[in-house]
Amino acid sequence: MLIKEVKIHLVQLDGKRPQREMFVIPGQDRVQFDRRAKPGEEPNQTCFIRLITDAGIEGWSDAFYTFGPARPFAETWLDAFRGELVGVDPLDREFIFQKLWFANRFNWLHPWMMSYADVALWDIAGKCARLPVYKLLGGFRDRIPAYVSSGNYPELEQFVEFGLRVKEGGYRGYKLHSRLGPVRDIQVATAVREALGDGFTLMHDPVQIYTYPEAVKVGRALEELEYKWLEEPLQEHDIGMLKKLCETLDIPIAASEWVFGGAHHVATLLSQGAADIVRGDAIVSGGITGLMKVAHVAEAFGVQCEVHERGPAFCFAHAHAIAAMANCEYFELNGVDPAAPTASVLVGNPVAVEDGHILVPQGDGLGIELDWDELERRTVEVL
Repeated sequence: MLIKEVKIHLVQLDGKRPQREMFVIPGQDRVQFDRRAKPGEEPNQTCFIRLITDAGIEGWSDAFYTFGPARPFAETWLDAFRGELVGVDPLDREFIFQKLWFANRFNWLHPWMMSYADVALWDIAGKCARLPVYKLLGGFRDRIPAYVSSGNYPELEQFVEFGLRVKEGGYRGYKLHSRLGPVRDIQVATAVREALGDGFTLMHDPVQIYTYPEAVKVGRALEELEYKWLEEPLQEHDIGMLKKLCETLDIPIAASEWVFGGAHHVATLLSQGAADIVRGDAIVSGGITGLMKVAHVAEAFGVQCEVHERGPAFCFAHAHAIAAMANCEYFELNGVDPAAPTASVLVGNPVAVEDGHILVPQGDGLGIELDWDELERRTVEVL
């Protein structure tokens, strides 16, 4: 069996995306991205990727990060995919992983791009074996406790209101993406703890905006409030300060979500004592294959690998990967409606949530049942 064709559908989603822009945090000498920072909107498009074999089996993935018109992204990916994948056995996933990893240097193939291909390759493998992907990976469980993450809201009350919805929905935790500066973040964290009560699992992720002294200040407050972990408090490359922070604080420090070195970077981070929890991601790490490498490196150091979340196809991919990990406690539902956390207009069978747990899809491959009529209706162009 060989890959004979790669197709990318440019798909129009509902609504418009607010534009992103760097802006200065009020009262602070630093900048960050924020979708609220710039007036105007961008087209809300995505790419749906199909790897088609000469045996008639297809593997599917989607592209999570396509801000604005999708065509420029798709053209870049398509050239790389056709050059590296067509004519290759799709079951040779480790060979393809290594091939694409080194193509990052010579073919400008960004790790995100190889991740899209890798997820589709695992989909093909499961369909060939007539098994769910997590069974091929070595199943550990078929239900995963889930928590929900907030957006970065301008008002404290919005964090509380969303958190109450999360708790009422039966989820196992709530993570704050509050990046309003250390003073306001502590106020938010305190208000949310008071509203949701003692014993409910809470985490905090300021998305790398603190200095070391600010991270210590917030971390100490979170320890008093009994938060489970402090995530991405400092820039990911700052291994020295992350190490110092791990040594200073009692609250676990989660890091490594946004560095494109995959398992190699995680090994360096952990060998330096610069993280208490590893963050993994099937996009940044190089697909399901790369994410499992990250999880296994973390396991060798006796560390949890808590997985970031994307969607919609990556919701399936992450469910299968986490279901094959012994060292991941939660499934993250990031910035979703707690009442319909995995809904997608393109997917007829969204990943099920029951009693605050993700139910791992049991269909062949990723187990995605596409709504082909809706996909075709929304397809602007096929490349």
